[in-house]
Amino acid sequence: MPNGSVRKRVRISLHRGLIKLGIDTRKLRPDRKVLEKRIFPVLAESDSYQRILFVGCDWYTLHYPSLFKNKQFITLEINPEFAEYGAEHHLVDSCENIGDHFKENSLDCIILNGVFGFGLNDVASIHKTFLAIQDTLRSGGLFVFGWNDLPHSVPCAIDTIPSLAQFRPFAFPGIDKAVLVSESVNRHRFHFYEKP
Repeated sequence: MPNGSVRKRVRISLHRGLIKLGIDTRKLRPDRKVLEKRIFPVLAESDSYQRILFVGCDWYTLHYPSLFKNKQFITLEINPEFAEYGAEHHLVDSCENIGDHFKENSLDCIILNGVFGFGLNDVASIHKTFLAIQDTLRSGGLFVFGWNDLPHSVPCAIDTIPSLAQFRPFAFPGIDKAVLVSESVNRHRFHFYEKP
């Protein structure tokens, strides 16, 4: 009987092969469908977003780089075991340290989805992360912030994060509003911000 590591590699190879054939066997929650079917296509088609940083990788993000073939799609994940789910340009680090990897005003878009309350848990780290996002995004750059609005998943009220106040709400194209609450059991919310 193969051990867990071998089974995992087989599952990843199988998933990669099926995705290349256009077959997606994942059972996507409504929030993940919003991300992949409504947000990603706009980013992929827009000339405004060439350098995109996606924070947080897992097996279901494995094909994300293929959705951004004509972009510089970079992934960041703190867990080194999840690096294989990232892009060719992948960074193993905490999102607090985004500024250690990118120059000021050098990114067009940063997507932080499912990290708030799931690794990014204390107010100081959250504040530091949002400051780093503010610094590395160019003026007019987009910050997509996805999080679960459930009591056990929210480390702090987002309106108490001072560094988040430095962004302005952005009506995302096709969604036409700055906040979208998905119809999922996790009450996942997407907030769209622009750096002034």
